[in-house]
Amino acid sequence: MFPLTTAKKATSDYSWLSRLKNSTWIFANKDSDSLEHCLIRLQQDSDKPLLETVKEAIDFQAYQEARDYLERIWGRYPGKEGEIQHLMARCYFGQGLIQEALICLDKALANGPESTEYLELQADCLMEKEDWRGAVDALNKAIWANPKKVENIYRLGTIYSYHGEPHEALRCFQGCCELKPHNSLYWEMKGEIHLQLEQMPQAILSFEKALRYEYNPDLKARLAYCYTQTNEHKKGIRLYRQVLKYDPDHYDSLCNLAAMYQNEGESMEALKLQERAHGLCQNDPVLLNNMAYTLVHLGRTRKATEYYQEALKLAQANPVILYNLAVCHTQKGNWDQGIEILYRLLNIDPDHSEGWALLGNIYDHLSDHELAVDCYNKALQLA
Repeated sequence: MFPLTTAKKATSDYSWLSRLKNSTWIFANKDSDSLEHCLIRLQQDSDKPLLETVKEAIDFQAYQEARDYLERIWGRYPGKEGEIQHLMARCYFGQGLIQEALICLDKALANGPESTEYLELQADCLMEKEDWRGAVDALNKAIWANPKKVENIYRLGTIYSYHGEPHEALRCFQGCCELKPHNSLYWEMKGEIHLQLEQMPQAILSFEKALRYEYNPDLKARLAYCYTQTNEHKKGIRLYRQVLKYDPDHYDSLCNLAAMYQNEGESMEALKLQERAHGLCQNDPVLLNNMAYTLVHLGRTRKATEYYQEALKLAQANPVILYNLAVCHTQKGNWDQGIEILYRLLNIDPDHSEGWALLGNIYDHLSDHELAVDCYNKALQLA
């Protein structure tokens, strides 16, 4: 989510003239001329620091040329020391020299009132160093300095969410929604955190708000999923159908609507959707398991067994798939295969009560009553 930059070594031939001649960047003529004029100005002496020109050079990614100028004027303008240090930090950051950038930022922040811009760059540097808690501290200070800059609050929320602190993330996204109530993305992120916290009514409200401000089939599918979790199946089915009418290849909607049909006993409708989803993705073990489950209910156990085995190749230690395959073997009377699969399952999950009960049923059918009783007892102890 926050990729690390690669440090770039600045060499003596790293000049703006050679870059303009051999650049892999593609500028329009106007932009190329602007960069050239900008860098020419930086080579000239001036009574005032050309900090706006330096910013232009940085925007053009001419980091070394900007650094050369800033080093040349170092110490000549005490009143601008904080801004000069910040611009130097931007150059270092652009070149992947993160520690050097942080040193400059410490000097800039010590030189005067804490600037939001300085703190934001400090957060960027700390994230590059994988110090997310330090980045959180910097962003909190930036928000304190400018509490209405919603972009910082949103970024803080994404950091909390990524690092497994959903309650802190929710507080941030709630703040974003209050500051920018018509922004769909902020409502969507708030909804995702509510969903993660299993707060379905609040998730539904947030996704509905997000859809009000921007239509997005993914959002509607998320809303449909929330309705299924609150047992409002008719609303969920209606929304999934709307998504598929707009986007017939929406994978999640195909899979989830198929699961709803299967739960409603409409196995043939479920299989049609699963086959469409399988045409889009052949290596999803969950889909393969669900297709096999549907086929079992349609009496097609041979084909179901094939799909279960394909699913196991992709997820060899999945207890659900192992158990379902064992059930399938048992229904076909393949006792040895059923026993083999169940022992694989129970080695992975010794507390799988249904697995012990099924194994007991097989041994009972084979008239091995002593083993059957042992299995039943273990199942009862775990139930």
